[in-house]
Amino acid sequence: MPLCCDFRAVVVRAAVVVGAIALLSYSVHSDAMAQLPPAASAPLPAVEIVRRAMQQDVRDWAQEKDYNYLEHIQERELGADGRVTSQKSQTDEILVLYDEPYTHLLRRNDQPLSSDEAQKIQQKFDETTAKRSHETPEERTQRLAEFSKRHEEQHAFLLEVPDAYTFRLLGQETVAGRAAYVIAGEPRPDFRPKLNAARVLPKLRLKLWIAQDGKGGYEWLKVEAGVIDTITWGGFLLRLHPGSHIELEQTLVNNEVWLPLHAHLAFDARVALIKPVRAEVDVQFSDYKKFRAESRIVSVKEPKP
Repeated sequence: MPLCCDFRAVVVRAAVVVGAIALLSYSVHSDAMAQLPPAASAPLPAVEIVRRAMQQDVRDWAQEKDYNYLEHIQERELGADGRVTSQKSQTDEILVLYDEPYTHLLRRNDQPLSSDEAQKIQQKFDETTAKRSHETPEERTQRLAEFSKRHEEQHAFLLEVPDAYTFRLLGQETVAGRAAYVIAGEPRPDFRPKLNAARVLPKLRLKLWIAQDGKGGYEWLKVEAGVIDTITWGGFLLRLHPGSHIELEQTLVNNEVWLPLHAHLAFDARVALIKPVRAEVDVQFSDYKKFRAESRIVSVKEPKP
């Protein structure tokens, strides 16, 4: 089965900021862990720092739909000895097409598409463009309302994170040149999820790096999540086993919003209770460009390397 199908959505659901994927390609330089000095000891309780970071992340997520960007997904299947047995990749361009993101395939395995596949991909894009451009006002309103609902539901469960864990301030590190509080989250046995997507939270152990910005708000820079209990999707179609690990990182775009830069998922799973899968998936997000309402997309051409 393709491991990258809607990867960000899987990551977002499985990792507390799991999906696609829903994260960083810049290198992260961290100082050795240092205990916070008394003068800088928690300005707020750890749980409140996390709460504010999750609230800010939901606000940032709402702005992601205003950006075009590139998404490079690399999948590696591993043998029992940990060696790579197969690998593949694809590069997609995520475009804002009549106010809703559209995924346009550009390359497979870092190579241009075959002429036949490129023609099919372009045909699909042209058909979607034509359909959306000829909508009635009522059809457009309904489409965007449905998209907004899906978009919000994918991330709204993050607001349950502060209630799902007992948080502990570990210390302070420097991440990408920013001072960050390092906070560990242990699942609370009394947590009762309100949203269906939040059911994965008790099955994850968290570590977060959260920075305070100049405006008094908080942004998470990096999240690590370890699976401590089996996570199941689609009934028993896919089971993610304990020991699986997820890392997510963000970057500041246009000095106004934090968006995904890198996601890494290493996992042991079983598909349909039969096929064991051991794999790694890396997703790099790049080339963010804010969409301009006055821009009119005529066709999609692969950018020059």
